[in-house]
Amino acid sequence: MPELPEVETVVRSLSPLLRERTIEAVWTSGKPLHMQKPVDAQALRRLLHPSQIKNVRRRGKYILIDVQASKGSKVTNAVALVHLGMSGKLRVTATAEPRHVHTHVVLTLSGAEELRFIDPRRFGQFKAAHQDGDFVELAGMGPEPLQDLTADDLRQSLATSRAPIKSFLLDQRRVAGLGNIYVSEALFEAAIHPGTNASKLKRHAPALLEAVKLVLNRGLQNRGTTLRDYVDGTGFAGSNQFSLKVYGREGEACLRCGAKVRRRIDAGRSTFFCAGCQKRR
Repeated sequence: MPELPEVETVVRSLSPLLRERTIEAVWTSGKPLHMQKPVDAQALRRLLHPSQIKNVRRRGKYILIDVQASKGSKVTNAVALVHLGMSGKLRVTATAEPRHVHTHVVLTLSGAEELRFIDPRRFGQFKAAHQDGDFVELAGMGPEPLQDLTADDLRQSLATSRAPIKSFLLDQRRVAGLGNIYVSEALFEAAIHPGTNASKLKRHAPALLEAVKLVLNRGLQNRGTTLRDYVDGTGFAGSNQFSLKVYGREGEACLRCGAKVRRRIDAGRSTFFCAGCQKRR
């Protein structure tokens, strides 16, 4: 599932293609998406059509598209929320190009192009509201690790948690945008065992935050990690998979100490770590 670097890369690639474009029509396939819930096509049309796209941004793992509509002297704002799920893609495509069979939402744009949401596995989301605060998905989301989170904030949050540090970092209420790949990589960089109790790491908060920022910025520089489905908004894959130090490297030698990289299952998810470098505290 795309994490902060992948979602941010999609946002950066789509923003110059979408800003100031007019949404001239909205189409949906009629098939359900996330949790088998139907797409609210009526809300999409009411809030997004007709309107002008003003901004494309990210919050956590969500893409937000800000739009503005003018009716006479009245100006109204709305926002579309998109989550890519396991296999979702957002692409700007010529209107004349045939739609992929798994296309589920289309925003027809001025200039004979369309923004298409393609999602074969249908785990993604595409919805609209008047403002960010109307989305339950964003309620209670934690600070952004690259902009808002400080070492003091992280220290205080660690002190209140009884969870293992990996679960702590995956909790979107604690830190926004992190997922399985970048948490495994950050814990390796900080030499922290994934099962360590979060509250025991208070004094390591600065080093942990530095490691989180390091792996996220590396992922951004490499335009994301493509293991299977992920591509950016122009269809290009990322290259960060070639820079991963523990994730997906079970049985291989650690690049730092030479010990074997191990894999364990935590809450149904694979955790990769070095048994030599990442000792339990």
